Amino acid sequence: MNRHSALFSVLLLFSAARAAATPGECNSCHKSIAAHKFTHGPVGVGMCSVCHAKEQKGGKHHTFTLSKPEPELCLSCHDAMRAKIEKSKVEHPAIAAGGCTACHSPHGSADRFFLKDVSMDKVCSACHEPHTQGAIVHPPVGKSCALCHQPHGSDNDHLLAKPVPELCLDCHQQVRPQFLGKHIHPPVQKGCPTCHNPHSAPKKFLLQAEVKDLCFQCHEPIAKLIRESKRVHPAILKAGCTGCHTPHTSDQNKLLKLPMKELCTGCHKEKAAELKSQFLHGPVAQNQCEGCHNPHAANNPHILTTYFPEPFYNPYQDGLYALCFNCHEKDIARDKKTVQLTNFRNGETNLHYVHVHSEKGRSCKACHQVHASDQDKHVRNDVPFGNWMLPINFKRNENGGTCVVGCHNPKAYNRKKAVHNP
Repeated sequence: MNRHSALFSVLLLFSAARAAATPGECNSCHKSIAAHKFTHGPVGVGMCSVCHAKEQKGGKHHTFTLSKPEPELCLSCHDAMRAKIEKSKVEHPAIAAGGCTACHSPHGSADRFFLKDVSMDKVCSACHEPHTQGAIVHPPVGKSCALCHQPHGSDNDHLLAKPVPELCLDCHQQVRPQFLGKHIHPPVQKGCPTCHNPHSAPKKFLLQAEVKDLCFQCHEPIAKLIRESKRVHPAILKAGCTGCHTPHTSDQNKLLKLPMKELCTGCHKEKAAELKSQFLHGPVAQNQCEGCHNPHAANNPHILTTYFPEPFYNPYQDGLYALCFNCHEKDIARDKKTVQLTNFRNGETNLHYVHVHSEKGRSCKACHQVHASDQDKHVRNDVPFGNWMLPINFKRNENGGTCVVGCHNPKAYNRKKAVHNP
């Protein structure tokens, strides 16, 4: 129905009303009908028969029936709303169940949309459970449900005005950049209400629980690890999951806020200078601190993924250095003689075996810096000895190398022709 035909229909209705009733005739008895701040047009001009058909039941008593059933009666004038409802994929059930007067007063109201109560929130709460009971209430809830919902019909679930997250981002523009990362958190793909209550909630940001507890609802294996581990990453205890992860999207794997090396040194500042060294341990160079550390929790010192002894000197035992042998040749310290296991040999003498099986026993970290070093093969710059730090000077050559260190006299080795060291 176009604008002109709709107007013509309204004029016909009013003409019929004038022929059926005298202006003010009904209001002479039903005075309260017109006593509203906002009065429905037909009531204001005293044309009750636009909507009602008078039925006499003897004597002075009478009843009124609608001239057409709802919502057809209302849509006779409100043709723009008819088009909207008919085009919508999701119709408000109240229209089908009770018609327009389920929510609107047909005569007048204190509200300009003729709502039956003082606010839309109260009208909606007549059918829907109240949504303002949480400690934190979403501001639109206290103003108008129509800021987010289309009350008559919509193409979106829950009669939303737009699909989420676009609806949410209309107001939360400052969050929009957080949705532009390459990796998207699965709950974001499902919609903001997966984590946020759109009406009210007990926690900040309209979250239903503390961030950590909320995350654990999906990430149960990590929750179990944290519950059962002796050592929990302090970052989790201090800042929760969002201390390291962004909750929406990220350009980093696992939704990290920064490349892992930068992220870790943000707290472990003592390692930042070390990681500027020339030679980086493989996992560090690849931004994979988790190659050796569990970023959440573990039973091992320094939340290592596999046990590594803390003492500097340890008699060799199989399995004691399993952390290193996850990547490096596990037999490197077992055989006295070799021409294959390692290039750190003097002729056929396996110098790893010599160091590890010495009187005190040296662990891997006695000679190697675990994160980075300025010397080739990650050889330490110095080694602790009592209260002193003894320097190590290691140089590699084509067939071997030399080592000058406070632990022993200067030594040399050659893979092709064994060197005799005094």
